[in-house]
Amino acid sequence: MKNYLLLLLAMLTFVVARAQSDDAVTLDFYGFVRVDAYMDTYKGVDAGHDVFYLLPLYVKPAGVEDFNQQMSSNITAIASRLGVKANFPDVGKAKASGLLEFDFAGNLKTDPTLFRIRQAYSLLKWEKSSLLMGQTWHPFFGGGNMPIVAGLNTGAPFSCFNRSPMIRYNMNFDGLTLSFAAVTEIQYSSPMMDQGDFSYLLTPNHAKRNGVIPELVFTAEWVKNAVTLGAGAEYKRIKPRMMITGTDGSAKANSYLNSTALMAFGRYKKDKLTLLVKGYFGENMSHLVLPGGYGISSKNSATGAETYTSYTTYTSSLSVVYGQKYQLGLFAGYGGNLGTKEALWDSGEGKAKTLGTFTNMQTMYRIAPHVSLNLNKFRLVAEYERTGVSYGVGNIDLANGLYTSTHQVANNRIIFVMTHFF
Repeated sequence: MKNYLLLLLAMLTFVVARAQSDDAVTLDFYGFVRVDAYMDTYKGVDAGHDVFYLLPLYVKPAGVEDFNQQMSSNITAIASRLGVKANFPDVGKAKASGLLEFDFAGNLKTDPTLFRIRQAYSLLKWEKSSLLMGQTWHPFFGGGNMPIVAGLNTGAPFSCFNRSPMIRYNMNFDGLTLSFAAVTEIQYSSPMMDQGDFSYLLTPNHAKRNGVIPELVFTAEWVKNAVTLGAGAEYKRIKPRMMITGTDGSAKANSYLNSTALMAFGRYKKDKLTLLVKGYFGENMSHLVLPGGYGISSKNSATGAETYTSYTTYTSSLSVVYGQKYQLGLFAGYGGNLGTKEALWDSGEGKAKTLGTFTNMQTMYRIAPHVSLNLNKFRLVAEYERTGVSYGVGNIDLANGLYTSTHQVANNRIIFVMTHFF
């Protein structure tokens, strides 16, 4: 880690020196030091030592007490951030700029203290349009129209959380912005059925890469005074397997899975009040850190050839904040699982083969009030977050991927966040 930081400082020093010698390039550094202290009553998915808390994770072997229902606490500064905005010489008639942004929450599962790139893009901007190339927030995140909460999850898994490489073109029409994007996957990726069968497949985004066609996203956003309205649609294609195996032997897989999703939001922001409502509905949305996934719907025992079906899920959320120096806020979210489009294949004894995020979730909710103090370059937030889930237990219904029996679990979280901005 020390060597990485020294290398970064050397690079930044070089860039600053170059910028000072060329008046056509300007740099603006920004960031913050953030410290999170939190306590939970139910273990979650352990993303970044649970600083990025999604849902309580119900794991209970037969005859064993629910061991995940226990207290835990932590203090961490891995969400601290460093960024630099750059203005470059014009490219033709376009204003050129760029951004590099880092934090210390690298691999949230295995090593959350790694230094990582959050955003890295170049932007060409004309009078009525712009072209972005690089990594930034997924179009379904909604830009600045995001829930205001204390937790690093920013409302996930009730609201989209995803940064991805993309090429995105915006067109502006007097308050209306239309956006078209071709998006790939990197950290937030779609799972692959045979990822563990090939030792050289070290990165998790092969299902999307082998799908060849980028995720295609269209969004529209309209702004009028204090009101912002937005909507979007996406198309995704993945290849769940590279190889199939049946009684006749093994062969190259040729099956793909197509899925679509929709989102919409509305925001009212005026004086001390900010109100945001947001909703998502779609298939196989796990790459957006929303519940979803897919499963095998049929399999030829001789050739091993498979077809796949997606889970359809939905989420809705409300974020309300009032105040300036002293703020009161509330986040509320609800979501559900509508099951698979087609019946699942019986892999033996009524079991199914599925992949994704919380595919056995039936319904979920979150209530999170917070209070904050905002001073010049300083913010202190205290939040209580209750997240509950109804998980499917017992036998899965192969007809739709849901369960006839459920078990409810809930986590109570208290979190304090101190942030110094620069």
